[in-house]
Amino acid sequence: MVRATVIFISIVLFINLLNAQSLPEIENLREKADSLHSVGQTEEAIKIGEKAIKLAEESGDQIQIVGTHAAQGVFLRSMGRIDEALRSYDKALEIVTSQDFRENPSQEAIEEIASLYINLAVLNLDMQNKEQAAQNAKLAGEWISKSEDAELKSTIFGVVGSVLTGCGDYKEAMAYQTLAYDNAILCEEPETAFRAAAYSMLLSDRIGEKSKAEEWRKKCMELMLQINSIMAKLVYYQAECSICLKNNDPKGAIKWFEAILNTEGIENLPFIQYDCYNNLHIAYSDLGDYEDAYKTLIKSNEVRDSLWQQEKEENLRDLTIKYETQETKLALTESEKKRSEALMWVFISLAILLIFIIVFIIVLNKNRRERLKKEAEYANLRADIGKQMTQQYIEGLENERTRMSKELHDGVCNDLLAIEMNIKNGSPQSETTELLKLCRDSVRRISHDLMPPEFNYATLDEVVKYYIGKQQEAYKGKVAIGYTSSTDNANWTDIPDYIALDIYRIIQEAVGNSLKHSGAEKIEVSMKLHGSHLEVIVKDNGKYKLNSTKGIGLESIQKRAKAINAKIEIATKEGEGTSLKLNLTL
Repeated sequence: MVRATVIFISIVLFINLLNAQSLPEIENLREKADSLHSVGQTEEAIKIGEKAIKLAEESGDQIQIVGTHAAQGVFLRSMGRIDEALRSYDKALEIVTSQDFRENPSQEAIEEIASLYINLAVLNLDMQNKEQAAQNAKLAGEWISKSEDAELKSTIFGVVGSVLTGCGDYKEAMAYQTLAYDNAILCEEPETAFRAAAYSMLLSDRIGEKSKAEEWRKKCMELMLQINSIMAKLVYYQAECSICLKNNDPKGAIKWFEAILNTEGIENLPFIQYDCYNNLHIAYSDLGDYEDAYKTLIKSNEVRDSLWQQEKEENLRDLTIKYETQETKLALTESEKKRSEALMWVFISLAILLIFIIVFIIVLNKNRRERLKKEAEYANLRADIGKQMTQQYIEGLENERTRMSKELHDGVCNDLLAIEMNIKNGSPQSETTELLKLCRDSVRRISHDLMPPEFNYATLDEVVKYYIGKQQEAYKGKVAIGYTSSTDNANWTDIPDYIALDIYRIIQEAVGNSLKHSGAEKIEVSMKLHGSHLEVIVKDNGKYKLNSTKGIGLESIQKRAKAINAKIEIATKEGEGTSLKLNLTL
């Protein structure tokens, strides 16, 4: 009996050893699939994803099985293979909903469950299956409420509230936006709190709670002085515009539309510009200010022309015909008036009556035709914008999830492996405790960078400045982190988005390495764009030395640099620290 037990334990240990050896290969496959997907080679990413799923299922690691199936669902969904994506999500759900997985779940398991349900919620909302979308969003909210990370909770609660808003469940959305605000205040994240307060103000107005809306408006005003982000301010301005339009307050709407159009950097957001001008000309028209309505409509069409070049000639032709017809009608009316005055001495009483009737009918029909044209034009343009913004939103979610997955693989998984080895080797508790603290800091940093500014709305310079600013806040009093940039005969918008994304990730990786491994007291990041040449330098005064074996972080940097044909130089000098220099010719 004893011998049989020993043999059984030996077999189990052997299987666990094989599983442990397969985990790094799964991580490599997932990283490769994510990289291919990020550069548009999704078919290849799907093939590699299938290999990762097979290894994960052989290993028996439930977190890996859930992660590989969920990632495969993202790849399939981006290719329009919805049925196959649903099958992948179903396999992930089968594990997530099992008793073993949910019994005493770790923080990692809680985040994986919440992430899966949010992904399903967005997919269902995109397919107009609002009832299921709302159900999945609420499940994500329930699970993330068990997390101990207030900053992460504020972000997830805000997304849940947005999905429920799209489903038309305003009261439930309001509750989650309130939770997002409370957690953001708790972890001292004013921008996240500001966004949640703006959405809560809009939702309060929608459900008829005017006093509550005013309370949220005051909170927005209190936070406004701490907000530097253009996108955060635009969320508030758009909420105020929506409230004014719903309450038939064209003067108030005009005020907030002008605030949006006067916001610094709005010229880089053409879709928002177009939406503002298109609504602004209607607001002027409702006030009877037809001159400004006409000018604003012209600006709306100019922005639209830049977005939809193929429709330019047709739009301009329609615009010309419409206003030439209007001028002709005015000329005919004036002619009729003069002729009536000439005949007034003959039929004065009858002429006055006839003119009154004719003018009344012309004005009535003219106003009716113009209103119908405006309503049809507005509906068509809003539909176009809706499709564009929905596509941008979905792509933003998929790209952000891909980045977060890679960050977790590169950082947190390595820290957890080191903790596991310390426990197995019986290392001192103080070392294990320090590793746990580093792991927790990594997770907080990843969640802190969960939704960086979109490259569709900001330049590389603005994104890096935003990221460094957040690191300065996180390491205030511990590490001095600086950032400088300059251009010469060039513009940051000249850098294509896919190149800007890889450069941004290289800077993130380099700064993260300095913070985690160098013990540096000072980190300097600089970018110079001269013509078609870009130079990036990340320098610290840390004391660590490069080993002969490359770490995962350095390999990731080299892969990203190779993908965009950039040259990387890394140098370490005793007493001076380490510098990473990137050179790229666009």
